[in-house]
Amino acid sequence: MSEKYYQLGTHNAEQWHEIHNELIGETSGLANVPDRCVECADEKTHSPTRGTFLLTDEEAATLKEDPRVKFLNIDYASYPEQFKPPPEELYATPTATLLNRWNGENVKIYREFEVSNTLPGTPGAEDLNRASWSLIRHAQKLDPYVAEGRADNYVYQTNVTQYGDGKDVDVIVADDGGGWIGHPEFQNNCTGGAAPNGYTGGNQLPGNGTCDVLDVVLDGPYYLDPDYFNEDPATRLTTRWDGTTVPVESFARAWWSNSNNRSAIFKFRHPDAGYTATITSGYTRSYCNGSNTAQSSVGTHCTPCMALTYGRTQGWAYNANKWVLNLYGTNGTDIEPGFDVQKIFHTNKPINPKYGTKNPTVSSNSWGYRSSTKGSNGDYYHFRSDPAVQYGGYTNEPTFISHMGLTGDGGRWKSEMKTNSITTALDELIDSGVIFVCAAGNSNQKQVNWGHQDFDNYISANAGDTIEQSSYSEFGIEVTGTTNRRGFPQQGGKTVDGVTGEVTYKTINIGAIDDDYATGNLERKVNYSDRGNGINAYFAADGTLAANRAYTSEGIYPDTYPGFTANSGSGSGVPEDCAFGGTSAACPVAAGFISTLMGLNRGWTYADVQAYFAGLDDQDGSVFYLGTESTSATDSNWNDYNSLEGGPALVGYQKADAFTQTSFPVRSMQIGNGLTLTNVQLTRGQRFDRGN
Repeated sequence: MSEKYYQLGTHNAEQWHEIHNELIGETSGLANVPDRCVECADEKTHSPTRGTFLLTDEEAATLKEDPRVKFLNIDYASYPEQFKPPPEELYATPTATLLNRWNGENVKIYREFEVSNTLPGTPGAEDLNRASWSLIRHAQKLDPYVAEGRADNYVYQTNVTQYGDGKDVDVIVADDGGGWIGHPEFQNNCTGGAAPNGYTGGNQLPGNGTCDVLDVVLDGPYYLDPDYFNEDPATRLTTRWDGTTVPVESFARAWWSNSNNRSAIFKFRHPDAGYTATITSGYTRSYCNGSNTAQSSVGTHCTPCMALTYGRTQGWAYNANKWVLNLYGTNGTDIEPGFDVQKIFHTNKPINPKYGTKNPTVSSNSWGYRSSTKGSNGDYYHFRSDPAVQYGGYTNEPTFISHMGLTGDGGRWKSEMKTNSITTALDELIDSGVIFVCAAGNSNQKQVNWGHQDFDNYISANAGDTIEQSSYSEFGIEVTGTTNRRGFPQQGGKTVDGVTGEVTYKTINIGAIDDDYATGNLERKVNYSDRGNGINAYFAADGTLAANRAYTSEGIYPDTYPGFTANSGSGSGVPEDCAFGGTSAACPVAAGFISTLMGLNRGWTYADVQAYFAGLDDQDGSVFYLGTESTSATDSNWNDYNSLEGGPALVGYQKADAFTQTSFPVRSMQIGNGLTLTNVQLTRGQRFDRGN
């Protein structure tokens, strides 16, 4: 039988070296290891426990029984026609509704942006810096609309207050494309409107570019390894449309895929940097990023995510180092290689001399795996401590299953993915120090933490199947039948305590707030958002205002006006804002907010971010709709889609003591030539460098 690319992972580095050497040897003499020289197609030197081998299906099945093997699966990225989900299937957005088109633009604070009576017919000067309610909502604990008794479509004209701005933090929006970076929201030379207070603009590369955004794949290599490109600038460097000096695309792509395409000094400093799978030649600036004269060909979902994360007027982190990555869109890296790209980016970035440390990295991920094809006529459900119950397929599902996905995700819901190369790549990314922010999902699904009675609820083909023995598929990849655990990528960093069995996770899992109120003028979770105590925090989502291009599935845009157009109207279309929603919107709002935290707390890890949200005051039942937790498999209360299902009402907001700066620039004092000091005594232990 023909060979296929298989990814193999072991439990530790020592096991990896053992089994690697056995596989590439001429003979092994071992029961589970092929008795021939097996080609290692990808050493993955950046990973201590995984790599890619060419194996037959029979060899893989036998090798999988070796106790050193943690996982052995088809290399999903090598077979995109079978395993790559369509980008639109991964969006963490609710089912779209075609909305009316607006006749004016605005720069005020908008909520329910898709509702016609919130927009004036003719925009005025005060509209030039309009923004979304996602900024004003998270400035304080209480929703000002509720606290001040405002209608949910009230348009504020007010200043937005915030402590941090994301400065000296690298923020990556990893989505369905490279985003249209030519939109005015990402330019620092726009006319007709003022920039945020303290806004600096620019990017991390030379050239004084007028665009703030860089692409991780196409521009990141010059940031990481400038020596390689400066060795032959005439061949390896070019000037981007905005004036930024960037790598020639072919050299940038090759930098990721082959360590020979790197400078000697980089390889000396980072001998274990590793490389990734080959990046398609279709990953280009014109296709993924666009320019000031042409929109990108992909990234309609990515562009508003960028705006809500770090947009000039719409994002919390407006002074962050702004990066974008085509993770799962057409011609993108694909998900697993994209995790590796981000890990290599983070672990090998230069030291920021201002602080003497690397900049933190925050990754925003508004996507997720889920499926509507779980269950058949013979399936069983397992609810809490009750015996297994055969329920007879889709038409007879109990309420705790049947309600999922009905208000926002076409009946789809998520289960915990079984350990494989993709889950391991995400674990490695998080363990490298990247703060991974993800959309909880739009399946109105209850996600709970270990110790909750619903944590082990699941479905299975047989009554006696354990959770691990249960098996279903999401885009061709095996998952368990869990109904109330995190799915993928929300389960990233899953860790099981070997003594207590406690299960913890390392992602920041974000739910969505509605732009409408519950009865009694109460703030609420939007009906499609996932819920339960597995949600770290809720952020503004429905009806947010975000920069975009043509995005017909989300609604028709309002018109633009002079001063808020691209640098050239030739072939560019008209840059506009859209009404964006879903946990797809909540996630980038949270990522931008978290970046403002990281800028002032540069040593924080995922655990500190989780602790920050857990330490916030819950929203009181007098201002936020809580609902009642369901306690049985057939409880009708599962259909209360705005209920938090027993989870805390944790809405992200600025807590002053967390924004007290704990990381300070290093200040150095140098004594110049010819200066004489007399009668000076220095006490041991003192130094001139100090942070303050």
